[in-house]
Amino acid sequence: MACLLFAMGAGNAADGGKAGFAAAVKAQNARHLKAAGRLAKSRKPRTVSRDFEEKVTRRAWTLKEGPLTVSVTLEKGGPPDGLLYIKPSITISVDGKQVIAADGAESFPDNPVFVVQIAEMDPSNPHPEVLMSVYTGGAHCCSDTRLFTGSRDGKTWREVEAGLFDGGPLEARDLDGDGRYELAMRDNAFLYTFGCYACSTAPLHVLQLKDGQMVNVSANPAFRPWHVDSLVRMLEWANDDSDRNGFLAGYVGQKILLGEGAQAWKLMLDYHDPKSDWGLDWCSVKRDDKGECPPGKLEMLTYPLALERFLKEAGYDLKK
Repeated sequence: MACLLFAMGAGNAADGGKAGFAAAVKAQNARHLKAAGRLAKSRKPRTVSRDFEEKVTRRAWTLKEGPLTVSVTLEKGGPPDGLLYIKPSITISVDGKQVIAADGAESFPDNPVFVVQIAEMDPSNPHPEVLMSVYTGGAHCCSDTRLFTGSRDGKTWREVEAGLFDGGPLEARDLDGDGRYELAMRDNAFLYTFGCYACSTAPLHVLQLKDGQMVNVSANPAFRPWHVDSLVRMLEWANDDSDRNGFLAGYVGQKILLGEGAQAWKLMLDYHDPKSDWGLDWCSVKRDDKGECPPGKLEMLTYPLALERFLKEAGYDLKK
């Protein structure tokens, strides 16, 4: 899982001269700091992965689990007069019979970066799922992650697009040790919303595959130790001389998932930067296809009001 980022920015007097923002944040979470690192260990599923390497030396792999076989190959592509690329392709077979084949996203021509796994992500069908996650490149983007899952009777298979997520390839992880694997990442909705990328923190976001649909299960109490771990990592970036609003948005979101939103909200009111206008323009109607707000429908909010509206739209309940 990509680490939570928060870079030092220009100093500000957001708290009206009140000292000790970093100390206040850490004091509010003293008990979580003491509980850090208590995470359940789980068995890693069968995996083929390719990280950043100097050159391609292998182009085919095979994964097997019971009657399930996954063949992974690297395929070249691109127009004759354009940039070449390499993408992973998979073929899934059950008892020797092919059930589905698919191409992954395009990756680097000399250094494709991807993960393919066999992992039990939806126990409602007879076979485990196959995950394929490919890093498409870019400064802050992206893992193109897809799941391949069988029907309840196991006779048909289909592809489920998990989505594009910040960072490198995603791996399925059994967060609570129950034998069912999940996808865990930062909640990308928080990135750039109230500050630059490096000025933003984001809560842990957990997705589970249920009947062919990706479902947000972040609030499941079973994942609480991971939310504590996410919070503790986030606290490392609290700094007295930093842009604060991007940090505070992710901080409040993470505390809501721990059932501690009210105390985080109070701290936000005491320490946010009222001078920053990043993310405070609010369109009262749906924006057009170009992302433009109709004339007369754009308003400037205060940071607390903008944050409250954002959290509500993102599914974070401040009352919890």
